[in-house]
Amino acid sequence: MPDKLYACFELIKSTILAFRNTDFSQVSFDSLGFALGAGLFLLAIFLYKILRGCDKKFYHSYSGQEIPGEYSDPLWRRLICLSPFVALALSTFFLILALANPYLPRTVIEEIVESLEMVELIDTSSSMGWEYLDTGRSAGETARERHLEFREMRRGQNDRVTLWIFSNNAYKIQDFIIDDDVYVLQLEDAPIATVDSTHPSLPERNLTSWLNGLCGIVAPKDMIRIMQSEGGTNLRTGLRAVTQYFDFKGDRRIKRKAVLVVSDAATELNPEEELAELQKRGIATYFIHVQPNRECEMKFNNTGSRDLLAAEWLENNISRFGGRFFSVDDPASIERAYAEINRLETAPFRITRHLFRVLIYQRPLAVAVVLAATSLFSGIFIGFFFETYP
Repeated sequence: MPDKLYACFELIKSTILAFRNTDFSQVSFDSLGFALGAGLFLLAIFLYKILRGCDKKFYHSYSGQEIPGEYSDPLWRRLICLSPFVALALSTFFLILALANPYLPRTVIEEIVESLEMVELIDTSSSMGWEYLDTGRSAGETARERHLEFREMRRGQNDRVTLWIFSNNAYKIQDFIIDDDVYVLQLEDAPIATVDSTHPSLPERNLTSWLNGLCGIVAPKDMIRIMQSEGGTNLRTGLRAVTQYFDFKGDRRIKRKAVLVVSDAATELNPEEELAELQKRGIATYFIHVQPNRECEMKFNNTGSRDLLAAEWLENNISRFGGRFFSVDDPASIERAYAEINRLETAPFRITRHLFRVLIYQRPLAVAVVLAATSLFSGIFIGFFFETYP
């Protein structure tokens, strides 16, 4: 019981403090007419009682005894006896104020960032694991570092993004997600290369590859994923897979859609049909072409330079399908390509203003309750100690 009384006291105290701090210049009233009607009704009753008390037709002049002035109550005593009525009048005023349903108009300005739905399709063929420009590191590692920087650029732009890798086949690493942190973790852990266990470019076969004049994968072993029948670069399969994923898992409410492909395009099959399907769906294509290790391509593939023709075709034709091609040949140019894509897909935002009312009738109501209680208890106290009875 004491806890409940204390909680009630704290509630009334906080409400009265809120009333004291209210900016009355901003207060509006929702039921002002109703409150005025109630106030006029109470005023009419009060005036009726006063005027009725002033009716002296039943009074007789000079009846009774005249009381000398020295026996009359002093002014301070009369004021004390009057104080409960003053408190009651004030309580009635604040009660009427609460009936007017006062409120504070508030405006909340919300900036809504328009989402971009993007599929990031990363080439994990064996050639992405080969050395890049005599750096001692693989092309996939170099591109991945810049890709992580790109995701930091995009942070907070409300991207709905999914991660796919492809070699001979395409594999989904992460479903569509808006959480930047979770996505970055998946991107960091995604493999650099996916190859068959018998692939001659594997690190444990590098000696054999060297003896045969072939190139070996220099990517860290923990970034190489062994998968049956993988190691090639089937760009068409990758694009078909992400197009179908857009159809089944894409959010139709999001209008801006894009595919970001990071690949060395070491394939002889041109993805013309796949790019046309993406264009039909209004999906922009950004292709970051990581320059392949041409020497290794010549040594490793019997097709020779034919595997390098797809990149040339993409560079000359991707614009017909509403895409952009970025040919990068060093880490700095990769960074510039990602920065340009970020600029092209900068998230637009719209400002929405929400108008609402903060009801504050509790504040004058709490004051009215306190004043009514003051009137009651002060009246009892004055009745015991100040009233005079014959």
